[in-house]
Amino acid sequence: MSKINKPNDFYDQVIALVEQSLESVLKRASVTNGNLDLEGAISNSRTLLEEFRNKTKEDIRTLQELAEWDTFTIAFYGETNAGKSTLIETLRILLHDTEKIATQQQFKALAKDMRVDPDSLVALAKSIQQLELQLTKSQGEAELLTQKLQGEEQQQSAKLEVLKATIKHKRNKLSLWQKLVFLIKKLDEENALPEQELQLVQLRASNKVKLEAIAEKLGKVSAELNARLGERAQVERSIAKLVPLQDGQIIGNGRSDFTRQSQAYRFTANGQKFQLIDVPGIEGDEKLVMSAIEASVKKAHAVFYVTRSAQPPGSGSDGQEGTIHKIKRQLGKQTEVWAIYNKSATNPQVLRGETLINENDSIGLVDMGKSLTGTLGADTYKGHICVSGMPAFLASASCLVPNNPHVNSREKFLKVMKESEIIERSGMAAFLNFIRAEICQNFQKKINEANLKKIRSCLQDGIAKLQQAGDHFANAAQKLEAQQKSASSQIDELLSGTSQKLKSECNDQLNKKKTDMRTDIYDYIATDRSNDDFKERLTAKFEELKTSVGKDLEVRFTKVFETFKCDAGEIIKKNQTNVDDILQYTIDDPFSSLKLNFNTDFKMDKGINVIGLISTLGGAAGLIWTTFLASSPAGWTVAAVLGAVGLVFSFYKAVRSLFSSDYKKVQQRKSADENLDKVFGKLTEKLTDNLESAIVKINEALLDTKRQMRIPYEQCVNTEKALKGIANNLKVLDEQIKPKRASAAATTFTKSAPTGSAIA
Repeated sequence: MSKINKPNDFYDQVIALVEQSLESVLKRASVTNGNLDLEGAISNSRTLLEEFRNKTKEDIRTLQELAEWDTFTIAFYGETNAGKSTLIETLRILLHDTEKIATQQQFKALAKDMRVDPDSLVALAKSIQQLELQLTKSQGEAELLTQKLQGEEQQQSAKLEVLKATIKHKRNKLSLWQKLVFLIKKLDEENALPEQELQLVQLRASNKVKLEAIAEKLGKVSAELNARLGERAQVERSIAKLVPLQDGQIIGNGRSDFTRQSQAYRFTANGQKFQLIDVPGIEGDEKLVMSAIEASVKKAHAVFYVTRSAQPPGSGSDGQEGTIHKIKRQLGKQTEVWAIYNKSATNPQVLRGETLINENDSIGLVDMGKSLTGTLGADTYKGHICVSGMPAFLASASCLVPNNPHVNSREKFLKVMKESEIIERSGMAAFLNFIRAEICQNFQKKINEANLKKIRSCLQDGIAKLQQAGDHFANAAQKLEAQQKSASSQIDELLSGTSQKLKSECNDQLNKKKTDMRTDIYDYIATDRSNDDFKERLTAKFEELKTSVGKDLEVRFTKVFETFKCDAGEIIKKNQTNVDDILQYTIDDPFSSLKLNFNTDFKMDKGINVIGLISTLGGAAGLIWTTFLASSPAGWTVAAVLGAVGLVFSFYKAVRSLFSSDYKKVQQRKSADENLDKVFGKLTEKLTDNLESAIVKINEALLDTKRQMRIPYEQCVNTEKALKGIANNLKVLDEQIKPKRASAAATTFTKSAPTGSAIA
């Protein structure tokens, strides 16, 4: 089974084996010898098992759709902004990804034609800045000059108006003679008026020339600025065409959920095909990225858990799922998980030390290793890798637009060390060698083992859940059996007490009848009756007993059985309530909290028909009474008793009675006592025998009640057997597809100084 020839056929075989396991268990469990209640239990387990089968088939089909059998696949998985995309982009450049090479060539060709370079952009920016300053300054000067010239014109115009007002005022003050004189002669002010008007005209003309000159200057500066802005817009359009082609486009911008869909990048190293998957961050909005994360890890044969923190993954708080729990849930089915500590380095000095990581980093990484080993297991968690992704990217990137922030960062690092030294000291060179020489070795074996483990994990999940469900049914069965035994014991005790009560009541009634009859006969004897009258009287009383004793006993029976019916009903109702509680808290609630993958919405028979049973118990009085009064050989009547025992009348001393009335009375009372004792003794004997026979019949009737109360227990037992039966079958199937291989020791690699990169 571990040898894979046709993967699709293999998945079909696994699903077929799951089907066969299900059918074989249900077939065996369905042999219930016609017991309808057990068949109901099997129906319940069938519901669970079929839901499990459907879920398992769905999971295996999903694995089949996502599985890679030819290309070794590595998923870069981790927190948001951990640098997964940065590492992948750097690897794309350094491993000469075909698509990346094509994009870089396109970028360089387009940039060459556009002649876009950082120096020209800087010069253009400075020119625009100077022109904007010049324009602003000129506009300010123009505004000041305009205000000044307008002020001068307003001042000159005001002087002219004052002069005109003076002339008008003086002429209005002239006498008639003066007016005649000044028809020929002008006032001094009137002589000065033309000169003032000419000065205003000349001032306005001069100001117009000045304003036109400054406007022309502003126009030239503005035109030059617009030209430069046009050049910048053209450059920006050119850059916009380059932006999608530049290095680092897949790198996040710091926004959560920048990467929402997984992206695969294919490589070939040393003739080996492999692919890297950029997985969305696990700390973003899971609603947006959960399906992409799950699909990626199901496809992957190895996982790199990328983190910026040299410490164990967080465990969460305030009801939030922690990173370590997500890792366990999402990576628990992997065969190979490595941690990548992506050390942050924005300053070149971080790479200048003897090692990439410091003492605190080392301590934290040891703790992280313990945490991940404990979570994933020593067979799955392989160790950690130290690298600083951003400096490695800056050193390897060659296609960046001039205004990209990475340009300045790249220059900062390159001023301190060469590109090759950055690649070495950042740990990227060791990481590349690790991928080529370590992780991609024996790829086909790793692919097979990884895919098989995912299938086995799917089966093991089902096995665990089936066993867990079976345990809950077993627990419920144990509690239900104890409850059923308790209720049955209470019913037995109640029936025993009722039997004693019936005997006591019947004996009391017969004793009362006997006492009443004796009193009546004694009173009759006291009236000094003849022996014949006495015999006739006694016989009549026994005949009367035939009709009265049955009615009197029936009253007693009815009273006792009403009490029995109420008490039995309370026991049954209490049992029903306890059964409901057991099933709810032992099965329903635990199943709900477990969130099992299969549907647990099935019906359990929680007890018996309480109302119908109590009604049946109500008829028990009639059952005993009918049995008690039956005319069959097993029954009895007063007439039959009288016929069997006969009446005793000893009149051997009758002669003496003729001479002594007292002696006669004594003999009559003695005869009455003997006959009453004999008749009622036989009645009591028959009553006891028939009561015991009737109680046996009642007990037989109650056996069905006890059997019905046992139904929930039997259903739980059979459901548990069916669930654990298929779990055992799946264990056999799990062992059949388990790869036959010796356990390999974890790879350990430590890079020597000065890089400080470690794979351990």
